[in-house]
Amino acid sequence: MKLSFHGADRGVTGSCHLVEAAGRRVLIDCGLFQGGREMDEENGEPLGFDPAAIDYLLLTRAHLDHCGRVPLLAKQGFKGEIIATAATRELARLVMLDAAHLQEEDAGNRERARRRQGAEETRKPLYSVVDALSSLDRFGRSAVYGRPIELAAGLRATFIDAGHILGSASIVLEIDESAGRLKLLFSGDLGNAARPLLRPPAPPPLADLVVMETTYGDREHKPIGPSIAELYDGIAGAFARGGNVVIPTFALERAQELLFVFYESQGHGRLCGGGHLGAPDHRRRQNRAHF
Repeated sequence: MKLSFHGADRGVTGSCHLVEAAGRRVLIDCGLFQGGREMDEENGEPLGFDPAAIDYLLLTRAHLDHCGRVPLLAKQGFKGEIIATAATRELARLVMLDAAHLQEEDAGNRERARRRQGAEETRKPLYSVVDALSSLDRFGRSAVYGRPIELAAGLRATFIDAGHILGSASIVLEIDESAGRLKLLFSGDLGNAARPLLRPPAPPPLADLVVMETTYGDREHKPIGPSIAELYDGIAGAFARGGNVVIPTFALERAQELLFVFYESQGHGRLCGGGHLGAPDHRRRQNRAHF
């Protein structure tokens, strides 16, 4: 068995790990590097392996830093099977098409700026909407939590609920070669317990080797209750001062949790003191929470 890393090593985006075992090449995730213009250059660099030689791509989740280079992978020759949970499959479609549209839009804006300034030609988008649509043909079997999938003789994968976003999974690879048996666990991104909309992460099985996401390093998350109370206090304070609330948030998963929390808050009267969310306060200028 050979394991190599082609993203999310010495960094927290661009997850992409290659396992070579039992005569097959299995990729775990193929995400975009995110963080600024310098990441655009890194996304455009060679993947570090031959896409045409990959037999399977297993997706842990549908966030861009885990699936955002899938259209590029297919564009460069990947003809294997993509396996993910049904929810990840549907969400990845939305995420990849949106990313392709934004890249085309950004490339068009740069090209217009280049023409106005007489500058050198700008780089083309990493992939197009057509590329993203074409990559959807590579999706095959849908994984069900806890049900092993046979990839090849001596190689099978099991998806476990990671409790992070809808469809997210940790992936267990069981490898049986002449050198012996090995159980390899890829954590993916793990959710917290007591989340309002999702189940907590399922306990993983014992494994010989664990590849774990460490986005937050040694930082501890607050329990969900105090975090929601702090959010309420911040919004209520802004409303009391006659202000507005602007919340930058991920459109996928985090926005839905916030909407649920706000719905619950109004039912319990937690945010009525300075004006309801999105409703006018006729005593002073309008108070709103914007996403």
